[in-house]
Amino acid sequence: MTVFADYARYYNLLYREKDYAGETAFVLDVLNKHGCSPETVLDLGCGTGRHALEMAKQGIAVTGVDMSDTMLALGHETINCLDPAAFSVPLPELRNGDARTARLDKTFDAVVSLFHVMSYQNTEEDALAVMETARMHMKPGGFFLFDFWHGPGVLTDLPAAREKLIEDSVSRVVRKASPVHRVCDNVVEVHYNVALTDKTTGRETVLKECHNMRYWFLPELRYLAKQAGFRIVHEGGWMHNEAPALEDWNAWILVQP
Repeated sequence: MTVFADYARYYNLLYREKDYAGETAFVLDVLNKHGCSPETVLDLGCGTGRHALEMAKQGIAVTGVDMSDTMLALGHETINCLDPAAFSVPLPELRNGDARTARLDKTFDAVVSLFHVMSYQNTEEDALAVMETARMHMKPGGFFLFDFWHGPGVLTDLPAAREKLIEDSVSRVVRKASPVHRVCDNVVEVHYNVALTDKTTGRETVLKECHNMRYWFLPELRYLAKQAGFRIVHEGGWMHNEAPALEDWNAWILVQP
């Protein structure tokens, strides 16, 4: 089994219960409530393309951009197994690129950046660059919706060491997360140690990752959005429309040029 196959099995197991369909429905509902029923969407930081695929099921043509070859390979593996005739639009197009610098020479009805892509931007300059990428790819009247780690929520429920066990009939995964909180930078280094066991052979693979996650405060993002040429349309805690509360670790913002 290759390292890629190890990672693919780990990733697919870890996120098999993530509600991509529900999250996509929520995002589309927010856009619809503000008069946007997109036919085309740009997904910045698309990962494996799961949100993009859910949008395609709703008749939306999606182009996804991600800088991880591994994530894109997982996405292409899934998409290549699908029957294009079952969709009313082309299957999602997933491209390699950096959300801060990608320039596709095309525009879209809406741009999204989901699953905390904005929190992978550890500096104001990087977050501003993502916003500028979004603005440059919008059709007139378009919207940009992104989510992020919400500072008050993170500081109310501080990051702590966690362990998660996931398994199916052929694999067992134990993932240990150890955070290092860089308080002065508003960044949490999340160090992952993943032990993946193949139940059929007993073979164990250990994977290590570090995700540096910036938690953001609304005044910071409002200012950066203004610098990028946006106005704030709506803000909410993730998966609801009310203003982010102290207990909300995740939040979202909708902006428009």
